[in-house]
Amino acid sequence: MARTETYDNMGFHMTYPDVFDDTRGLVMPMAIGNNNGVYLMMVSYMALSKEELEDISRNTGEGKMSEEDRMKVLDSTGAMLMVIGIDGSQGPEEIIRKMQMESSVNKDQFIELARHDDMTYYSVEDHDNEESFLKKVNPAFAEEFHVLKAAMIEALKNAEYFTPRIPGADLIGRKLSFETKDIDGNTVKSDELFASHAVTMINLWATWCGPCRSELKELGDIHRRVSEKDAAIIGICTDAAEKADECRKLMAENNMTYINLLPFADLDEQLPARGIPTSFFVSREGKIMTYPIVGVPADISQYEKTFDEMLAKAAGGYEPASHEGTSDHKKDSCRIIVRDESGSPVEGVPVQFCSDTACMMGKTDAEGTVSFHAENGRYTVHVQRVPEGFAENTQEYAVPEDLSNVEIILKKAG
Repeated sequence: MARTETYDNMGFHMTYPDVFDDTRGLVMPMAIGNNNGVYLMMVSYMALSKEELEDISRNTGEGKMSEEDRMKVLDSTGAMLMVIGIDGSQGPEEIIRKMQMESSVNKDQFIELARHDDMTYYSVEDHDNEESFLKKVNPAFAEEFHVLKAAMIEALKNAEYFTPRIPGADLIGRKLSFETKDIDGNTVKSDELFASHAVTMINLWATWCGPCRSELKELGDIHRRVSEKDAAIIGICTDAAEKADECRKLMAENNMTYINLLPFADLDEQLPARGIPTSFFVSREGKIMTYPIVGVPADISQYEKTFDEMLAKAAGGYEPASHEGTSDHKKDSCRIIVRDESGSPVEGVPVQFCSDTACMMGKTDAEGTVSFHAENGRYTVHVQRVPEGFAENTQEYAVPEDLSNVEIILKKAG
């Protein structure tokens, strides 16, 4: 049965043909999104059978892969193709230059897939590396590789394209509402749960997930520290309905004293996650405050930094970043002003306002202005996407420490 996938940060929705339903090897698309003005997706192929992958998974244990298995995975993995999108006024030559691909590909290896608004999408193949990789694998895998690559290119040509968007941006400000049970069978209502603390972090995890298990002890410690600041962590053990005993065992082993919930009926709709673990920060009113944190952060202290930032916002009266923009300028706000070279305001420009741990997004209003509420600190601003008719702007602007205005000038294309 054909499946569909949406890649928000690339800007397309595609249907995988039936040939992908039961493959010999493993196809692994990784949508990276905007990279120096180029929208990039890497598609790799792993020439290992399901049985071999299951053996490696069993051997992995607490998320640690043996050196032998690690080398086996590396030797069995090769690039199938790249999917690249770029502003329509640019083409393969600009992509090669920006991606520093001069030594590996040329413009003849680009296949145009589609055009949407001012974006052009290409598939790109690295023939030399592909040939080298396929010589090492079983011929049956090599044959499947070619079949799947051709099928994917065709599916990409028929995909539904849209303006790339930040994953999770539409979640900010969403109010959660659910009723479920905790791991001990007690009824839990979301309104009562969130009302207990100014900020709550929801951590989605599973008993079978190595990375999830690796951070449980740290999360237990963090919960005890932030509970003194009117904050808390709650867990949602996504496989607890079948493995409640194993969930409770892991909680005990890692000294997790915070509430863990059973998944509720529309969990995937209210808290969509591209993988686990995924964490969401929620206000006392039950509104999502930040983009989701997907995976275990390289620096686990990111969780506590985000708690502190969200607590500061909650203390000042938290309001989610507007997606329509506002010209109100409050004492704890930074106002971003976007103009063209003649000094005229530019409306509808999506702008990102980022700290080290979280980003907010807004759009400029008719006055070319958007404001972000923040405490004094270190922030950067950049334009997510320029309107039609303007030249690309990838500059990162430092926000003054006193949160005074940041002015961005957009230049006309050409």
